[in-house]
Amino acid sequence: MFTSLGIYAESFEMPFLECTSEFYAAEGMTYMQQSDVPDYLKHVESRLNEEQDRCKIYLDISTKKPLIATAERQLLERHISAILDKGFMMLMDGHRIEDLKRIYSLFLRVNALESLRQALSMYIRRTGQGLVMDEEKDKDMVSSLLEFKASLDSIWEESFSKNEGFCITIKDAFEHLINLRQKTKGQIREKNRSAELIAKFLDEKLRAGNKVTSEEDLEGTLEKVLVLFRFIQGKDVFEAFYKKDLAERLLLGKSASIDAEKSMISKLKTECGSQFTNKLEGTFKV
Repeated sequence: MFTSLGIYAESFEMPFLECTSEFYAAEGMTYMQQSDVPDYLKHVESRLNEEQDRCKIYLDISTKKPLIATAERQLLERHISAILDKGFMMLMDGHRIEDLKRIYSLFLRVNALESLRQALSMYIRRTGQGLVMDEEKDKDMVSSLLEFKASLDSIWEESFSKNEGFCITIKDAFEHLINLRQKTKGQIREKNRSAELIAKFLDEKLRAGNKVTSEEDLEGTLEKVLVLFRFIQGKDVFEAFYKKDLAERLLLGKSASIDAEKSMISKLKTECGSQFTNKLEGTFKV
């Protein structure tokens, strides 16, 4: 009737949207205080679906866009920082794939992915620093970083829709972590401790008697470690330790697999060029 009379927008839509805004402003504040983040996100998702249905059943099609925008503004945009501060680390620590997928899709609706990306970067750096900087955890540092990276890759694929910007965020944060622990003597940088530990980790895996059960498993481990190797700045530190350990394995007959040794050097050659692996390849000729 209002539409037929040409008074729909002025007499109904405008006051309806104002009331909707007031309602969701109050509800958003209340729910954010009383609910945890996963429940709040589910509530927001439910409310947005309800408004979609309401438009189909009761309202003129022209109301749909401003109505959804009103709900998104009051339930999401106003609470971006609160949602991230209150629950993002918990979702990441718990590997909550579905909840993280929901936060990604909802933030996408209100152009807030940059805030989510910054929260991801901060989370990786904060969590990774605990893995890298604690000298008492050196023995497990590389395996812990590999597990952490695998977890992040899984979240990136399943929750963040393989978004390229988030992929770059993960890479940048890991490069920061891998090169965070530099040993210095006075003002002179001595070595990258992570590079040394990555080389030692490979030595352990390539030695006879390691816990890797098959050639296929060993090859998979080498591929994963190569991902960390790519982040090392000043790869000469890695090369020095790797060459020393390789020579020892070959001279003492301690290598688990010559094929695996050559495969790893081939991978390093592909990454860094033949000049980087010349000395390593020369070890086989001694």
